[in-house]
Amino acid sequence: MDIIKEIVLDTIEAFLLLRVFSFLYNKKGFILKNKVRSIIFIVLFVVVNFWSTTNIPFIFHTLILIAYTIILLKFITKISFFQSAVAYSMFFSIIIITEMFVSFLSMIVLKMNLSEIMGNQKILNTIFPILCKMSQILIVLLLPKLKISFNIPELYQKEKYTISYLILEIGVFSFFIFCINFDIFDMKNKELYNIIIIFIFCIFVILQIKNLIEREKFIEIKNHYTTQETQIKNMEEIISIIRQEKHDFANHINVIQALCCLDRANTVERIKQYLSALSNELHSSFKYLNTGNDYIDAILSLKSNYAVKKNIQFDVLINEPFSTLNINQSELISIISNLVDNAFEALITKKLENKKISFITYLKDNQFCIEISNNGDIIPLISVVKIFDKGFSTKISQGNDHGYGLFITKQFVEQNNGLITVKSTEERTTFFVRFKLKRV
Repeated sequence: MDIIKEIVLDTIEAFLLLRVFSFLYNKKGFILKNKVRSIIFIVLFVVVNFWSTTNIPFIFHTLILIAYTIILLKFITKISFFQSAVAYSMFFSIIIITEMFVSFLSMIVLKMNLSEIMGNQKILNTIFPILCKMSQILIVLLLPKLKISFNIPELYQKEKYTISYLILEIGVFSFFIFCINFDIFDMKNKELYNIIIIFIFCIFVILQIKNLIEREKFIEIKNHYTTQETQIKNMEEIISIIRQEKHDFANHINVIQALCCLDRANTVERIKQYLSALSNELHSSFKYLNTGNDYIDAILSLKSNYAVKKNIQFDVLINEPFSTLNINQSELISIISNLVDNAFEALITKKLENKKISFITYLKDNQFCIEISNNGDIIPLISVVKIFDKGFSTKISQGNDHGYGLFITKQFVEQNNGLITVKSTEERTTFFVRFKLKRV
């Protein structure tokens, strides 16, 4: 009977660990989608756990099992050792917190000290593990309510390491509490001891959360200045274009002045023809746009000038200004930049007579809508399904820098309660972005 109980408890723990991993790294449905790998993980976890429990002293059994589980999780789920350690730290913290909570609750309800509870085989072997596992299952099931996900490219993941390190620190502290609890039976006032331990643990978590908030503020400030730096570079490029145009205008004025100085019979007609040709040229050159957002003005204006050079028709129609959209500034710029760049990349290497890109904003059903289209090659349905996946790219020459732009874009859109979709036909490929507006 004890063997069956141990196997059942170990199986539950293995399943809970996979659920924690799925939650942390945004692998919804990992267990169902990877049944074979999940079963292998659970079986190997249960076998080694059961064997080490019966053959290795308890404290060494725990250390060996922690190292083994982190390695096993890394190879089964194909994540890094660091990510595996973070997932196990969260799992281990949940185990320790629930066991401490159940122990403390048992002392209050049963009016027994911890030594008496641990010495009572009926409580220790039935009530205690059942209550602990029920609490752990409840916590793990409620985890998806928290909006945390580390499934992001390494370049952006550095900013999420603050949360990763917080989880690791809590996991290490949980293991510390687990270790010192081996000596609790030698203490005279065990109830007070456990209250102190719980209090220290809560203080540690509160301090770490405060530290996390401060670090997140620092990251926000850094992102703000990064956005400003990007804006400055865009403005510098605009100024460079304006200087070039100023130089060109000076040349045009010199030509007109020279025609006037010649004072020939057809001077007026020649000046009219020259100005007419110049007007047509100016009409298709650099455009100054007003989108309701200075940063996006700069991006689209630069792209408009770039489109002229590459013989691409770039149409911008702002039916609803970006000033009505209240989302993270740096993330909005990244969304627009990635989608516009993606549209240009789809046309640059294509041999088409009429290359067209359109950028449209409008309101529909209390949603701020963005549509970015191009008339490049159709994207196959099999690629449309995977186009927002991490590392996936439709480019023939894939490298380390490919397959992340649309993935990051989707992450930013969803973090701001938006939705992004794509539709591709023979005529055009269109990316649709929707953000819900908060009305006062």
